[in-house]
Amino acid sequence: MKIRKAKKDDLKEYLKIKRESLKEYSKITWCKITLTNNQIKKELVDSISSPKRFLLFIEDDKIIGYMICSIILSEHQNYGYIDDIFVYKKFRGNGLGKMLINEFIKILRKKNIKKLRLGVNIRNKKAIKMYKELGFEVKHYEMDKEF
Repeated sequence: MKIRKAKKDDLKEYLKIKRESLKEYSKITWCKITLTNNQIKKELVDSISSPKRFLLFIEDDKIIGYMICSIILSEHQNYGYIDDIFVYKKFRGNGLGKMLINEFIKILRKKNIKKLRLGVNIRNKKAIKMYKELGFEVKHYEMDKEF
């Protein structure tokens, strides 16, 4: 297994894992999210050509997990941000998500950035547990009102 940056050649494999990610996220949030293949392709291509980092976990030339992350540079504070992270269900419980996050932390440290942020759905208990194990703390709440 290895972690590497995404390439345009990864599109076919990325389409598969992104579809699985959206299916699982829809179950957690009770909100069906649909993206066309072109939208998913654009996400991959835009992330590769932008300052964002697009890290893939590879085993036997197959994508088994991914993380899209950003480095935010602002007047007040520079920090890393995890935009999206997913590992196929059959590979969970082996620390792969933690490895992806720790790989990004290495990148941040090299740039002397000392903070990493993320958003997580309140119903995603397994992800919340993992983030807490990695030392993340709740700093604020985001609230919605539907009408």
